Amino acid sequence: MINAHRSLFAFIFGVVLLTAGHAYAQQEKGAPEKEEIAALREKAYKLLDSVAGQLTTLQSSENRTRIGSNLVESLWKHDEQRARSLLRVVQEDIKTELQKRDRLTNVDEAQGRFSVFLKLRLDTIDRLSKLDGEAALEFLMATKPAFAQGQEPYLFREPERALEMRLARQIANNNPDAALKLGRQALKQSYSMDILALLEKLNRKHKAQGQLLYKDIVDKFRETDFDDWNARTMAQAVVQAFVPPDTDESMYRDLIGVLVSKALAHGCAQNFSEEEADKIEFCRWLATTISGAERYDARATRIKQWVTEGYDSQRFSFTFNEVDELLNERAYDQVEEVALKHPDVQSTIYKRAIDSSIMNGDLVRARKFIELLRDQPQVRQELLDIVEYFEKGSTVTEEKLAVIQKDLQEMTNIRQRIDFLMAHASIFAQTDRNVALKLLNQASDIIETMPPGKDQTLRRLILASVYATEKSDRGFAIMESLLPKLNELVDVSVKLDGYETSYLRDGEWNMSANGATGEILTLLSQQAGSFAWCDFDRAVSLASQFERPEIRLMAHLKLAQSILAGPPKRFIRYYE
Repeated sequence: MINAHRSLFAFIFGVVLLTAGHAYAQQEKGAPEKEEIAALREKAYKLLDSVAGQLTTLQSSENRTRIGSNLVESLWKHDEQRARSLLRVVQEDIKTELQKRDRLTNVDEAQGRFSVFLKLRLDTIDRLSKLDGEAALEFLMATKPAFAQGQEPYLFREPERALEMRLARQIANNNPDAALKLGRQALKQSYSMDILALLEKLNRKHKAQGQLLYKDIVDKFRETDFDDWNARTMAQAVVQAFVPPDTDESMYRDLIGVLVSKALAHGCAQNFSEEEADKIEFCRWLATTISGAERYDARATRIKQWVTEGYDSQRFSFTFNEVDELLNERAYDQVEEVALKHPDVQSTIYKRAIDSSIMNGDLVRARKFIELLRDQPQVRQELLDIVEYFEKGSTVTEEKLAVIQKDLQEMTNIRQRIDFLMAHASIFAQTDRNVALKLLNQASDIIETMPPGKDQTLRRLILASVYATEKSDRGFAIMESLLPKLNELVDVSVKLDGYETSYLRDGEWNMSANGATGEILTLLSQQAGSFAWCDFDRAVSLASQFERPEIRLMAHLKLAQSILAGPPKRFIRYYE
């Protein structure tokens, strides 16, 4: 097994983020006690209160909106009244900014600001959808940009409809009536597969609302001539992906009847000359779409001669939506039921379940799904090797350490060598912290040989984060040495604003800035949890050393959010 471990890395570390070993973060030595977690959460909420109190000091509406939207999500369950008050501020900023597009003389600036605030609007709706579906729907409607009659640009119209359907799917579990309302609204305007994705979810979670939407779709098809290929694709998917017993048989019979009537009205019961290509194409499409549906409408036998190959099946269009949602809920028994219903894609479903089981640390469940891949012995053995690697990977042996050093010497890419060492350090830390720290120290030595610049700084930040995860003081030592340099980088970037990229907006640091400095700060915000859970007070003190107040507020926000998100699982990433 040890000699095969490098070939497994492409799967384990190059494809997905995985928690090391068994991913049992709650079983790690030194895991915080409930009292400690409660105390940390209290500190986090106090820090969030401080950030919220300083929100109005920000001059940039983008920064106010970005930080305010995050605060709404973090404070909602703790202090809903204050969260709603902040939401009103966020809503007003977004609404105001989206209406500025016609008042700005610089077209590029106007388009840039419009895009930024559309994204902030989307992010806020996504956050609200998890907290209160009605609030999310109200926010969606209240912040929708107003356009003159007939002036709504296509590049806004279609994404807006997609956003509405995305929200509908997100709130369908708890707000099926609101989701149905959005679905019906979209159905009046277009033929969209997003509507069918909502139908799939309602049909599974709330049958009554699902059947109402299904009936509306059938009624729309009654008035459709199917010259539009979007309408054809939608009809094909409804016929092939929503069949009894998952769909009410009488409603399905009605659907088939509508389509057969369309076929007969187009003359599909007869033959056409070669010059009537459009009629031939229509009959072939419709007959192939409803092929096998004669038992729902005997008239379908009159158009069977047009059944042909060449049309992609829509049978499994929404099967994987269901599978992915069940996997997110860790409803593995139901995933197996879905797989048994769909033998044609059974192995693909099992592989998704295996990935999910490994990522969630349920190796027993992963083995169960692997054994179901009876017709793929080679794939089954490879997956069993991966499970075995995670079961035994955290055990330190001299043999493993020797192989690691041998493999390390064969690597020519310096970044690959560093990540390779940090990955193994994260694995071994569960059973032998001293070995893990030695590997991290080795990675540190390699990092110091890199040329000064962005890549070296990024690797130092990642290394500091891994040290902090292992409760090593070296993580903070690295960051304390980096903070003055980061302030210098920000200062230089401000002076170069508009040359490399736009680092400022409305006189403040642009949190979505591209460029080297923006990338470094973004990575640091992503690693906030490691430092927060290592020593929260020290992490807050360190973040307070950022000289620009907007960056300091964002850093404090990320530290507090990391605590509220719960103890971080040890994770590793490997780059091929």
